[in-house]
Amino acid sequence: MMEVKSKKENSAVKVKPRAVVLYNATMGGVDRSDQCLSYYPVARNQQRKYYKKIFRHLLNQAVWNFFVIYQKNGGRLNHIGFRMKLVERVIEVGGTDPSVRRYVTPKESENVIRLIGSHFPSFLESDCSEKEGQ
Repeated sequence: MMEVKSKKENSAVKVKPRAVVLYNATMGGVDRSDQCLSYYPVARNQQRKYYKKIFRHLLNQAVWNFFVIYQKNGGRLNHIGFRMKLVERVIEVGGTDPSVRRYVTPKESENVIRLIGSHFPSFLESDCSEKEGQ
């Protein structure tokens, strides 16, 4: 147990467990991170694949960590500005040229088998044209 002076009343002294006092003294980074990341939710509640939720959360946390490092090195952007600049840079580096995109094309044999099915409509001659000729 430790004695802690109250912030509001100068003469009041409270007795708190040592673990609580240490936590309150060092909690700033984690709580601030959680608070700021809550403004930009990336997890989807309806997501069925748990690993996608985990990936989105880790990516969001990595962006926050990059932002903290950016600010410690003298960066002047706020969090949303940093995120927008990051997105612009990723698009710039990744490129938007459609000729560069890699598409997965099915094999020739898969195309032939897929197109042979009996589900295509066939042409039927109408009886009207035969009756008009008679």
